[in-house]
Amino acid sequence: MARKTSLSQLVPTESNGLQDIFNIVKEPAGFSRLTTSQRRQLVAAILASVIPSDGKVRDVEIKHFVMHLHQKYQFSVQDQKVALSYLRNGLTTEQLKEAAKQLQELLSADDRTKLIGLMWDVAMSDQELHSEEERLIYLVADLAGVVRKRVIEEQARAASTNGIAA
Repeated sequence: MARKTSLSQLVPTESNGLQDIFNIVKEPAGFSRLTTSQRRQLVAAILASVIPSDGKVRDVEIKHFVMHLHQKYQFSVQDQKVALSYLRNGLTTEQLKEAAKQLQELLSADDRTKLIGLMWDVAMSDQELHSEEERLIYLVADLAGVVRKRVIEEQARAASTNGIAA
């Protein structure tokens, strides 16, 4: 059985930096003015958004989230701590929608598809797929312009990786 983690047990708030990033993103051509670090933090905030969407934050989800930050995005331990704060104070639904729409400017089609794959992996890492997790991933994918066929392929890959029957 997967252990739940209370949001109050997570690292302290780092939401000011995320709010600053989002304020830049909202402006015309905002993504072009973000630093590499800010871009990576925004991607981390989008990835983090799937974890609490089912109302539960489980240790295994946090483990997968941190693993992906380290392996796929080379996040330092300090950057990981900042990203973990997004589980408590991340993007609002409206900010997530706006950020997802802008991903086409930030990431290539393949990288957007990989991000959706990571979202599926984190969502299914607890051996469950909640309807809110699924809804959120499809919303981000649609707004980011990821082809539905690729979204479904990534979902199947993550299900297989996490031992979930399709």
